Amino acid sequence: MGDIYNSGEREKGSDVPRGTKTFGVSGSSEVKVFMLYNPARVAEPAGRAHWPLDANVDVVVSVDMASKELNDLKVKVSYFGPQETDALGHSVLYLTGVDISLDADTGRTGRVKRSPGNKKTWRWGSGGSGAILLVNCDRDSHGSREDLHASQLSSLEDLQDMSLMVLSCSGPDQLFESHKLVLKVSLSDSRRLRVYCARGGTSLSNYKQVLGPHHPSYEVERHRGEKDIRFHVEGLAFPDADFSGLVSLSISLVDPRPLSEVLLFTDSVAFRVAPWIMTPNTQPPLELYVCSVTDAHGRNDKFLEDMAHLALKANCKLVVCPEAENRNDRWIQDEMEFGYTEAPHKSFPVVFDSPRDRGLRDFAHKKILGPDFRYVTREIQYVGASGLDSFGNLDVSPPVTVGDTEYPLGRILIGGSFPR
Repeated sequence: MGDIYNSGEREKGSDVPRGTKTFGVSGSSEVKVFMLYNPARVAEPAGRAHWPLDANVDVVVSVDMASKELNDLKVKVSYFGPQETDALGHSVLYLTGVDISLDADTGRTGRVKRSPGNKKTWRWGSGGSGAILLVNCDRDSHGSREDLHASQLSSLEDLQDMSLMVLSCSGPDQLFESHKLVLKVSLSDSRRLRVYCARGGTSLSNYKQVLGPHHPSYEVERHRGEKDIRFHVEGLAFPDADFSGLVSLSISLVDPRPLSEVLLFTDSVAFRVAPWIMTPNTQPPLELYVCSVTDAHGRNDKFLEDMAHLALKANCKLVVCPEAENRNDRWIQDEMEFGYTEAPHKSFPVVFDSPRDRGLRDFAHKKILGPDFRYVTREIQYVGASGLDSFGNLDVSPPVTVGDTEYPLGRILIGGSFPR
């Protein structure tokens, strides 16, 4: 960004003085100047010689720090005749340097650092890179639904569940007052995440939603002298058949000209929403869930006594669902499956509630969902539940290798009676 000042006698319609054969480029001490050209077609001048005016050369300038004032940097182009002694004239470009960067925990260390790499891409594995989002489907405050259904922040504890994103925006205040910083997400991605920002304080009322469903863009409110603005991002949907889990956010510096806005710069960062991961039943048990029921043979008290004995030997907690809550539905293994979701900064257990919806349909939501215990379910849109929607038919193997392929999280198995 900047203004151009020219000196010297010019060719008509040109910034170049008459008689110019060569040119040279120099800049302020804070400015780096690079000449880009094809060595096969352009020869670099030797010694203190200058570049031929008709050479196919691109001049690239960069700065490593933000300006303190508007137009405090400059690049000068000097024009020379055949003798290359005194310059015939000069063109001066006055510049303003700004530092704008959108960063997240792309290194997966649990902390946000400025990343010189490509933040737009996401790579799997321990040697990969890319930020991770958690679906905020626990219930940190007293309410009937998961936190992700709340359009406003329900508790400050919620922030610990979210991924931090930091906008760096250093430079002269006058520049940011005459330009816009716009945070954006695609319309499809806006349905799968929500972004909060604290402006004016750190109490619950100061946090407001700035991106999310029906809100794909936000003009950032930057205060004078502010260099870093913190955002908190949460996922709203797990990866699924129609969603890979990848979402991308961008920040743009915009010149709001009267007739047409001009996009000057954009930086982007990609997140992947952490999936629901199913845990195999070969893991050491933590809690055991059983139902108290009455059938034609009477109450199942003996079964409950035997399970209590086994739970004691296994050193795990026994949870008995009474008849008033299970409505005589004993098949609790069909009703829910346990898993977890994980990011570098936090991990949570997540109960997956089956869409079979019989007597136990409300148990997982009412009795398991809570602070730091998350909940997810799927609704069947057009037809009723089948036997494959009962989670006794859903399991996962321990870590396994099949041929040359490793499955460190195991393989999900789903079974039913064939040939149906």
